[in-house]
Amino acid sequence: MTSFVEGLTSPEMEIAEGGVILDNRTRFADLKVMLDSNKDNLKVDAMKRIINLIAKGKDVSELFAAVVKNVAAKNVELKKLVFVYLVRYAEEQQDLALLSISTFQRALKDPNQLIRGSALRVLTSIRVPMVAPIMLLSIKDAVRDMSPYVRKVAAHAIPKLYSLEPELELQLVDCIDFLLADRRSLVLGSAVYAFDEICPHRLDLLHKHFRALCRGLADVDEWGQIVMINMLTRYARNELADPDKSPPDTDIVLLLNSARPLLQSRNCSVVMAVVQLFYHVAPKAQLSQIARALVRLLRGPRETQYVVLTNIATICEQNPVEEGTFAISKVR
Repeated sequence: MTSFVEGLTSPEMEIAEGGVILDNRTRFADLKVMLDSNKDNLKVDAMKRIINLIAKGKDVSELFAAVVKNVAAKNVELKKLVFVYLVRYAEEQQDLALLSISTFQRALKDPNQLIRGSALRVLTSIRVPMVAPIMLLSIKDAVRDMSPYVRKVAAHAIPKLYSLEPELELQLVDCIDFLLADRRSLVLGSAVYAFDEICPHRLDLLHKHFRALCRGLADVDEWGQIVMINMLTRYARNELADPDKSPPDTDIVLLLNSARPLLQSRNCSVVMAVVQLFYHVAPKAQLSQIARALVRLLRGPRETQYVVLTNIATICEQNPVEEGTFAISKVR
């Protein structure tokens, strides 16, 4: 007799009353019964408990067969929870996941954008080369999905497919090129991430997207801003004119004007990315504009202080104070 309400064995219980150790079959028996039930509310409750266990770091992979049977459920809440589980374990349970590929493909047409996105995540988590053509077709459809959320998921799926089948690079680059033209801020950061993972050498792809990426920089989330600034810095160093020439390159002016407000970001990594951009791309006369932002970061944790001071030392070494290009001491 275990200490759990209604006589069910708690999946979190490793030891029953009296010190009897319960094996996994006993621990998860109640969840399997609930997942086999005809009542959606019991299945939803079981899936919530399973996801809770995953969040706590518990191994619930043995429930895969019981969970995957519910992948075609009509209850939207249940289906969402099932896909969350499958995203976690599809790579480990590939044989069972392969049996449900047709269901995942149908879910890619689901009216709910969260279901479509989750289905694509699960499908691209099955690391079997024979499924690569299906993954590619799914990604090609997803990058043109009406939902920016699904397009974002598609951008993150591209590197996963590339790692499985590098021979598909040219077709995946076409998908990336399409995503880089997206005007939704939710998608842009992920599109640039896919670009950096697949074809960072193809700077020619960015010519037609450069100005739109600069203008969209402020609206992207902080993670996306870091990725985009680093990519735009590399592009500017390789493709744009000398920043100190007169008159200045209009594209460099646009890039610097778009990035400058981010010196006020609460995220120190974003600020340091902008600092790196100004260090490499800005005219020498504008380098002093980053001083105040660097001093502000010195109020942060010791680890941040160390990184900031190291960068300040590098900048000052390359741009002596007496030349009037970078003077931290003037900032109060």
